[in-house]
Amino acid sequence: MIIFTILAAFGKTDHSDADEEVEILRRIKARDEKAMAELYELYNGLLFSMIISVVKKKEEAEDVLQEVFVTIWEKAPTFNEERGNVYSWLVTLTRNKAIDRIRSKDYKTQKKATQDVDAPDFFLEGNKYDPLKTTIYSDRTELVKKALSEIPESQSEVLKIAYYEGLTQREISEQLDIPLGTVKTRMRQGMIKLKDLLGEYISYND
Repeated sequence: MIIFTILAAFGKTDHSDADEEVEILRRIKARDEKAMAELYELYNGLLFSMIISVVKKKEEAEDVLQEVFVTIWEKAPTFNEERGNVYSWLVTLTRNKAIDRIRSKDYKTQKKATQDVDAPDFFLEGNKYDPLKTTIYSDRTELVKKALSEIPESQSEVLKIAYYEGLTQREISEQLDIPLGTVKTRMRQGMIKLKDLLGEYISYND
């Protein structure tokens, strides 16, 4: 999801200590629940903002965030720090969970599924998002939306489908009944314009 990656890049500016992330994940691999709480404190606001930008509903986003941290706890032992960084792993995992949710039958019918989980309870005890961080990340999401509205419609259309529906370029080609090459060109040109606009917004706000 291309635009999701842009949001992730915004967030990375606030979480730049890769060594700290690696050390926290090593402790999580050793089943250290305090380390899990530290990771949650660092990233719950950013990941929640990314999720809600896709699923659009607060309750759904809260459920997905919980699933993300349960999965982190379960899959941490499989993470290979030599093949990728922790931040990218977290973002990819979050992206996939958000897309899975909007594609699920439960989401489409608005019937919530319940699931028992075997994980630390610190993030199951209620929602404790940092209001300031959540607002900052939400503002950044709004910047992306604003930029999307200012690029040609043919380009914004394919980017929005990729962003909101999580479709691949080939799937977008089939849905819009246009050549795959056209989809790639529109996405590439749209992303160039999008990055330029976002750069202008950020410079202006700074």
